[in-house]
Amino acid sequence: MLTRDKLTVVQWHALRNTPHHIVIAVSAAGGSVFDEMLERNAGLQGIVDGMHSTHPLVRDIAASAHIMAAQEDVRAWYYTLEETQRTAAVLQEKAVETLQQALDVLSTQGGTDDVLPYGEFVMATASRVARAAREGDLFGIGGELVSRGERVFLERLYALVKARQR
Repeated sequence: MLTRDKLTVVQWHALRNTPHHIVIAVSAAGGSVFDEMLERNAGLQGIVDGMHSTHPLVRDIAASAHIMAAQEDVRAWYYTLEETQRTAAVLQEKAVETLQQALDVLSTQGGTDDVLPYGEFVMATASRVARAAREGDLFGIGGELVSRGERVFLERLYALVKARQR
């Protein structure tokens, strides 16, 4: 299994930061500010739950120091964007870009036994975010658990991960 000490700093940052980019991208796909708050909280909990993984890279991503560093990196990137660029589409493109980079690292430096647990971790976190709040509801009545925008984005992520797990 691939471990952090076998990666460059750039490679490690791609792996570490990707789940955070995905959390923001999924939560930005729709809903109210309150929905986004609930979804981002669920995403952070999903990342923290990585500490129970059997894979050392996923456990490292879930360490509090790495969570804080990743959040700082993502925040710094976000604030380099012009106000008009802070859209769901831009956030989703960045998440896809970083996921591709992370999967490239795992494919070239490791193998299927690295891609599979990382892919499952990322997808479980993304799904957890999407299911954290009902979109389009009124005080919890009606709406849908996973919005169309979230569903489309999750399918895109799933296709990327699935293509690398073969």
